[in-house]
Amino acid sequence: MTDDSGGGGAWGCVPGRLGELLDLVDEAVVVCDRVDGPVRGFNRAAADLFPRLRPGRPVSMSAAAPLARAAARREERFSAEYEGRGLSGRLHTAGGLTVWLVHQVSSVQEAEAALAHEREKSAFLEETTRRLGASLHHGRTVRALVEIVIPKLADAAVVVLPVSGRRTHWHRAGPGDARRSGEVAVETLERVPKVADALYGLQPRPTVVSPQELAALEDVMPGEFGQSGQGGQSGEGGPGGPGGQLGQGEDALVVQLAAGGVPAGALIMLRGPERARFDDTDIDLAHRFAIRAGLALATAALYSQQAHTIAVLQASMAPEPLPSADGLRLGAAYRPAAEALRISGDFYHVAPSAAGGVTFFFGDVSGKGAEAAVVAGQVRQSMRTLAMVRTEPEPLRDLRLLNDLVISAGHRFTTLVTGAARPCDDGSVEVEIASGGHLSPLILREDGKVTEIVCEGMLLGAVPDPSFGRTECRLEPGELMLLYSDGVTEARGGASGREIYGEERLVDALASCGGMQAPSVAERLELLTTEWLAGRPHDDISLLTLQAPPRRGAPPHRPPESGGGSGDARKSESP
Repeated sequence: MTDDSGGGGAWGCVPGRLGELLDLVDEAVVVCDRVDGPVRGFNRAAADLFPRLRPGRPVSMSAAAPLARAAARREERFSAEYEGRGLSGRLHTAGGLTVWLVHQVSSVQEAEAALAHEREKSAFLEETTRRLGASLHHGRTVRALVEIVIPKLADAAVVVLPVSGRRTHWHRAGPGDARRSGEVAVETLERVPKVADALYGLQPRPTVVSPQELAALEDVMPGEFGQSGQGGQSGEGGPGGPGGQLGQGEDALVVQLAAGGVPAGALIMLRGPERARFDDTDIDLAHRFAIRAGLALATAALYSQQAHTIAVLQASMAPEPLPSADGLRLGAAYRPAAEALRISGDFYHVAPSAAGGVTFFFGDVSGKGAEAAVVAGQVRQSMRTLAMVRTEPEPLRDLRLLNDLVISAGHRFTTLVTGAARPCDDGSVEVEIASGGHLSPLILREDGKVTEIVCEGMLLGAVPDPSFGRTECRLEPGELMLLYSDGVTEARGGASGREIYGEERLVDALASCGGMQAPSVAERLELLTTEWLAGRPHDDISLLTLQAPPRRGAPPHRPPESGGGSGDARKSESP
């Protein structure tokens, strides 16, 4: 056994012969009373690595910087550069003593370890991208985000979302399977400047915070990571405190989440006292993680905002439910071209009339999608407003006013048919219509024949001074009138996929609906059109049916087997 003047081992805690044997070990062995306690002994290899190591002195005072940092951080393993040599160490306990085993890493081993570590980080970031990109749902993205960092980067994680008003939401994961969410006041967040800066986009790089700094967020942090930090002890080379060290409590890292300079939230990652503190490698990985997480979170937030906007537009533009009217049956079907958005250039509206029966209008704006839907919404709202302010129906005057509106709206035009249906004492329904260039209504007669109600008129928005047509017809008990858009007759499908459905097929289909009620007729005609399309793209499809209820006890009509209803399709009904 050698003396403690340097160059050899020094042992005061083991028999001499055992000390001599330990001097033969190539790996450095350093024995202490406790992790940060006095050195009890060390072998020759330890003396070579740490020449100023002395028995009886605490590790932090023995100029063995890698051991001092690892002891202060309670690390069970460490890798460090010390005086030009790469060192790797691990901590063990034996007989109530703390034993550090340290060996020098060769350049080849360092390169292999660095490569393996980089591959591990790349795999983690790739998994992050995959999981966060799997959904555009904002809530699911937030939950996935806080779960991904555990246990790779932290033992627990909290995401604070951007401020809305004077409160904002937070989501938490860990330790274990614990999941929680809630709200926190903006005033509370602003009591933790580093979290507030990250949330407002003022802190581009991750920053380490002490448990004491997070005291204001006691309700947000996990109970296991409460503000129990015993901070204040200092050491060498750590990230906080006068001497660079955090206290004996937990460690936290605040990371800004942003995309394109727009804040998407703040991530707080926490580690327990038994885990190593955040070092430069961890902070770099957290920063790279935050770039991906911020982009995914911002994308999901934008998608959620757009989805909400579309939902509001859908609710405002979708046809309202049909009313109930004594002496009249109503049915409708509606299939927009942009089915994912559920907005259409077709529109219809039916409302009860003070004089009995209903008033209605049915139209089709040129084109499809959002642009057509905007014009359709303007026309529909204008028609409803006119109905509220007038005392008697004035369909021709209404069409002229709407013509001016459509012209002022831009380059689109629309077709429109408007009118009223009034039940009569004998069970029939008297229908009055005025047309602005819309397709002529079809009537399914009691005998199964289909007739066309001709009411000529010009398109709305085509010329400044158009002419419009007006006519009347009567529906006997059981008879039905159909209003439809050109998305039905112009639907392309069939065997070739290019053949249009056409008016003749529509007339035949309507003739086959004898004895059916108005809602069923609308649904059946839409179903036949959809089958014809076979999943191909299509224009907006809308149908509206008005029916005089059949007389009680009347047998259901059976359509003629010859399907000859189409032969009467061009017969007009006199006003």
